[in-house]
Amino acid sequence: MPKLALLKSEEDFAAFRRAKSYDSEFLKIRVHFRPNQNFPRFGFIISKKTVPLAADRNLLKRRLKALLTKRFQRLHPVDLILLPARALIKKKSPDAAGILDKLLKDARLWKF
Repeated sequence: MPKLALLKSEEDFAAFRRAKSYDSEFLKIRVHFRPNQNFPRFGFIISKKTVPLAADRNLLKRRLKALLTKRFQRLHPVDLILLPARALIKKKSPDAAGILDKLLKDARLWKF
Protein backbone atom coordinates (compact mmCIF):
# COMPACT_ATOMS: atom_id res chain seq x y z
CA MET A 1 0.00 0.00 0.00
CA PRO A 2 1.48 3.40 -0.96
CA LYS A 3 2.37 5.87 1.75
CA LEU A 4 0.75 9.26 2.21
CA ALA A 5 2.76 12.32 1.29
CA LEU A 6 2.72 14.59 4.33
CA LEU A 7 3.19 18.33 4.66
CA LYS A 8 5.89 19.02 7.23
CA SER A 9 7.69 22.30 6.59
CA GLU A 10 6.55 25.75 7.68
CA GLU A 11 6.61 26.83 4.02
CA ASP A 12 4.08 24.15 3.13
CA PHE A 13 1.73 25.26 5.88
CA ALA A 14 2.19 28.99 5.13
CA ALA A 15 0.41 28.58 1.78
CA PHE A 16 -2.85 27.83 3.61
CA ARG A 17 -3.32 31.25 5.16
CA ARG A 18 -5.71 32.24 2.37
CA ALA A 19 -6.82 28.76 1.34
CA LYS A 20 -10.43 27.72 0.87
CA SER A 21 -11.86 25.85 3.85
CA TYR A 22 -14.74 23.43 4.33
CA ASP A 23 -15.98 22.42 7.75
CA SER A 24 -18.41 20.38 9.72
CA GLU A 25 -19.01 20.04 13.42
CA PHE A 26 -16.22 17.46 13.77
CA LEU A 27 -13.66 18.26 11.09
CA LYS A 28 -12.36 21.18 9.06
CA ILE A 29 -10.27 20.88 5.91
CA ARG A 30 -8.31 23.57 4.10
CA VAL A 31 -7.51 23.09 0.43
CA HIS A 32 -4.62 24.64 -1.49
CA PHE A 33 -4.29 24.01 -5.23
CA ARG A 34 -0.67 23.95 -6.32
CA PRO A 35 0.37 23.89 -10.00
CA ASN A 36 2.46 21.01 -11.38
CA GLN A 37 1.67 18.66 -8.51
CA ASN A 38 1.10 14.99 -9.30
CA PHE A 39 -0.26 13.64 -6.02
CA PRO A 40 -2.19 14.87 -2.97
CA ARG A 41 -0.30 15.87 0.18
CA PHE A 42 -1.77 16.01 3.68
CA GLY A 43 -1.07 17.89 6.87
CA PHE A 44 -2.63 17.71 10.32
CA ILE A 45 -3.08 20.50 12.84
CA ILE A 46 -4.29 19.31 16.21
CA SER A 47 -3.55 21.88 18.89
CA LYS A 48 -2.95 21.11 22.52
CA LYS A 49 -5.71 23.58 23.37
CA THR A 50 -8.23 21.59 21.31
CA VAL A 51 -7.10 18.10 22.40
CA PRO A 52 -5.06 18.32 25.62
CA LEU A 53 -3.81 14.73 25.84
CA ALA A 54 -0.99 13.71 23.49
CA ALA A 55 -2.39 10.17 23.28
CA ASP A 56 -5.69 11.55 21.96
CA ARG A 57 -3.92 13.81 19.45
CA ASN A 58 -1.93 10.84 18.16
CA LEU A 59 -5.07 8.69 18.02
CA LEU A 60 -6.79 11.29 15.84
CA LYS A 61 -3.79 11.45 13.51
CA ARG A 62 -3.65 7.66 13.19
CA ARG A 63 -7.35 7.40 12.45
CA LEU A 64 -7.27 10.18 9.86
CA LYS A 65 -4.17 8.73 8.19
CA ALA A 66 -5.88 5.34 7.95
CA LEU A 67 -8.95 6.92 6.33
CA LEU A 68 -6.85 8.95 3.90
CA THR A 69 -4.68 5.98 2.92
CA LYS A 70 -7.80 4.27 1.54
CA ARG A 71 -8.91 7.40 -0.35
CA PHE A 72 -5.90 9.39 -1.52
CA GLN A 73 -5.51 7.67 -4.90
CA ARG A 74 -8.99 8.86 -5.87
CA LEU A 75 -8.28 12.51 -4.97
CA HIS A 76 -7.11 15.35 -7.17
CA PRO A 77 -3.48 16.43 -6.62
CA VAL A 78 -3.95 19.16 -4.00
CA ASP A 79 -2.56 20.02 -0.60
CA LEU A 80 -4.97 19.40 2.28
CA ILE A 81 -4.79 20.33 5.94
CA LEU A 82 -7.12 18.55 8.34
CA LEU A 83 -8.14 20.18 11.61
CA PRO A 84 -10.20 17.74 13.69
CA ALA A 85 -12.36 18.82 16.62
CA ARG A 86 -12.18 17.17 20.02
CA ALA A 87 -15.55 15.47 19.45
CA LEU A 88 -14.10 13.40 16.57
CA ILE A 89 -12.37 11.17 19.14
CA LYS A 90 -15.75 9.79 20.23
CA LYS A 91 -16.86 9.01 16.68
CA LYS A 92 -16.45 5.49 15.34
CA SER A 93 -14.39 4.96 12.19
CA PRO A 94 -17.37 4.58 9.77
CA ASP A 95 -18.88 7.82 11.10
CA ALA A 96 -15.56 9.65 10.74
CA ALA A 97 -15.22 8.24 7.21
CA GLY A 98 -18.64 9.62 6.32
CA ILE A 99 -17.74 13.04 7.67
CA LEU A 100 -14.46 13.08 5.71
CA ASP A 101 -16.14 11.86 2.51
CA LYS A 102 -18.80 14.57 2.75
CA LEU A 103 -16.18 17.31 3.13
CA LEU A 104 -14.14 15.94 0.24
CA LYS A 105 -17.29 15.86 -1.90
CA ASP A 106 -18.18 19.44 -0.92
CA ALA A 107 -14.66 20.53 -1.91
CA ARG A 108 -14.99 18.64 -5.24
CA LEU A 109 -11.76 16.75 -4.69
CA TRP A 110 -12.80 13.34 -6.04
CA LYS A 111 -11.34 12.48 -9.45
CA PHE A 112 -14.53 10.70 -10.54
